Amino acid sequence: MPSHTPDPSLAGPLYGRDPWPLRFHSHSFDAICFNTLACSIVYDRRQFGTQKLDQRGEPYDDISGEPPFGAWRQRWTGHHSVPPANGRTFPSDVEIKWKSLSGDWHAATLDLDKIFRRRLVLHNVAREDVKEAWLDAKSVHPVSPDILVEVNDRTINVFMRALVVTEVAQEPGNANSHFRDDLMLAWTHHD
Repeated sequence: MPSHTPDPSLAGPLYGRDPWPLRFHSHSFDAICFNTLACSIVYDRRQFGTQKLDQRGEPYDDISGEPPFGAWRQRWTGHHSVPPANGRTFPSDVEIKWKSLSGDWHAATLDLDKIFRRRLVLHNVAREDVKEAWLDAKSVHPVSPDILVEVNDRTINVFMRALVVTEVAQEPGNANSHFRDDLMLAWTHHD
């Protein structure tokens, strides 16, 4: 029977590594389009974006509209859970085809393996501010961040959001605010 060699980038005592810096091997995903005349984003055999099916089941493109007002990004999370499979964190590339407001067609292939090569969890919490009991638990149950792709006219942004539990409340007087889940820009491209 062949033995399975764990990915050496994974943290935790199962792998003989300290859980800091935080690393991941599973994630959730979401993608959204703004200011496009048509947009198709395909990842892990799922369709995101504004491409829809008509009553006959034929694909057609819809205008995406502008981003919502306010702090919409602060509420944006990944809804599609992507567990590791066959030793791979990312089951496929992200394939994007879209029409910008100028009417030009664009295409991009995002290689998440390259963007997140070291599998580091992006966050704004210093090591000394992390709750120790939570960090110890990450040795057994690693962080599973949200990876979020935004297409906005001619620009693609890839973000990461991960919950990191802190020793002190982030909002004074709010006992339910012992965490940070900042939206971190991981990669951007303007076409």
